[in-house]
Amino acid sequence: MKPKKTLYRLIHSQEMVQYMWRYTLHMQATQIPCAAVFPEAMDFSVLQKAVNLEISRNDCLRLRVCRRGLSLRQYFVSAFQLSDIPVLSFATKAQQDAALDADAAKKLNVFGGETFRILFFRSWNGGSGVYLNVSHMCMDGAATAIFFRDLKEVYDALICNAQMPRPLAKYEDIIKNEQHNDALEARLAEEGESLLSWMEGEKPTRFMMVNGQKTLARHRKRFHLKNLRFPFVYMPLNDAAHFLKLPLPAEESEAIAAFLRENGVSPEWLFQLGFRLAFTKISGGENDMLFWVLCPRRKTVKEKRCGGTLASPMPWREVIPPDMTFAEALRQHGETQAFLFRHADVPFTAVRAGELKRFHMTLLQSANSMMFSYLPFTPEFFGGQPCEYLGYNFGHYVMPLYAITMRDPAAGNYVFSYIHRLWLSTDAEVERFHALAVQAILKGIAAPQKTTAQIMEELEC
Repeated sequence: MKPKKTLYRLIHSQEMVQYMWRYTLHMQATQIPCAAVFPEAMDFSVLQKAVNLEISRNDCLRLRVCRRGLSLRQYFVSAFQLSDIPVLSFATKAQQDAALDADAAKKLNVFGGETFRILFFRSWNGGSGVYLNVSHMCMDGAATAIFFRDLKEVYDALICNAQMPRPLAKYEDIIKNEQHNDALEARLAEEGESLLSWMEGEKPTRFMMVNGQKTLARHRKRFHLKNLRFPFVYMPLNDAAHFLKLPLPAEESEAIAAFLRENGVSPEWLFQLGFRLAFTKISGGENDMLFWVLCPRRKTVKEKRCGGTLASPMPWREVIPPDMTFAEALRQHGETQAFLFRHADVPFTAVRAGELKRFHMTLLQSANSMMFSYLPFTPEFFGGQPCEYLGYNFGHYVMPLYAITMRDPAAGNYVFSYIHRLWLSTDAEVERFHALAVQAILKGIAAPQKTTAQIMEELEC
C-alpha cells in the first residue's frame, strides 16, 4: 500500500500565483523560464547526476499541486530520477534565443505533475548552459538562482570527488509553519492594516502607463466612462505579452555601480526613482504613483538557503515633490523600502483586497503603474564564478508591466528586462520609457543636488 500523501494548503506567497491564474487563460503567465550559462565546457553526463541529486536536496522540485474541489492543495513526492535530459547545441545567439523562447511559451502541465522542465545546452559563445522552466507556484526568481548555485556546487563536488555542499533548508518546513497558525494570522492582520493605511494616502493615487494617460483615455472612450480613474488592465482574453531585454553599456553601468558604492545606496532605490521620474515626465508632472515591488521575503539564514516561492508583491506608493533633490528622493526611497520590508509578510491577497476597497475598483482594475523587481545576482552569489543568468519570453502575462533589473554576473553591465501586455503598450513605448528612466538615473547620479524638477526638464523624450 502506498503511503498517504500529506496535503497542505497554499501558503500566502503561493496564493499570489493562484490569484494570477484568475486573470489569464494561459498557465505560461505564471512560469519562470530562465537559464544559467557557465563559461567552461561541462560534462553533461555528470551534470545529469547532479540534477538528480539536486532533486533530492531541493524539495521545491518535488512539490506537486492538485485540485480538491474548488481549492488547491499541494504535497511532496519522494525523490525521483530524470533520465536523458536533452542536450542542445547552438551556433548563434539568435538560434539559442529562438529555441529557448519556444520552450518558454509551452505550457507546463502543472496539474498533471509537470512543475518544471530542464534542458542542457552548448551555448553559442562556447559556454555550458542549464535551462529551467518552472511553475511560479514552486519557485520564485530567488529560488531559481538558489537552484542554479546549488546545482553547480553539486556538479563541482562530483567532478572533484569532494564533499557535497551543505544541505539546503526545506521548503516543506516553511509550508508547515503557515498551516493553521492563528498567531501568525493575527500578526499579519495587524501589520496589514498598518500597511494598507499607509498605501491609501491622503488622496487617490494616479495610474500611470509607459504611454502616459493613453490607456486610461482609451478605456474612458471604449466603456463610455468619462470619469474613469483606473483602467481595466486585468482582461484574461488579452494577456499576450512581450519580453524586452535592454542592457546598459559598460561605461554607464560602471558609473551607476560606482555611485552606489560611494554613497551606500541600494540599487532598488536608484532604479525605482528613475522609473518614477520617467512616469512623471510622460504624464506631465504627476508625482504621486503606486508600484508593486517584489519583496523576496528571505530574512533568516534558513530562508536564504531555501528554494520555493516566498516572494510577495508590496505596494510602494511614493510622492516626490518637484523641489526635492535627487539625493533627498533616494533617502526617502530608502525609508519607504525599510517600512515595506518590515511588513513583507503581509499577503498579496490582503493587499489587493485592501486596494480594491480603498480605491473603489472592480477586480479588473488596478491602481498600480508597474511591478518592479531587482535581482541581486553577482559573481559572489555563484561562488565567485562568472555566470550568465538569462530570462526568456513566455508570451503571456497578467500585469500591464513588469520591470526586472539586475547586474549581469558575467558581463558586469546592468540589464533592464520588461514584460508588457501588448494590448496596453507597444515595444516602442516601452523603449521610450526605458530611455527616459536611464536618462533620469544618469543625470541624477551626475548631479544629485539638483531637484527632481530640474532633472525632468533636461530629459529628452
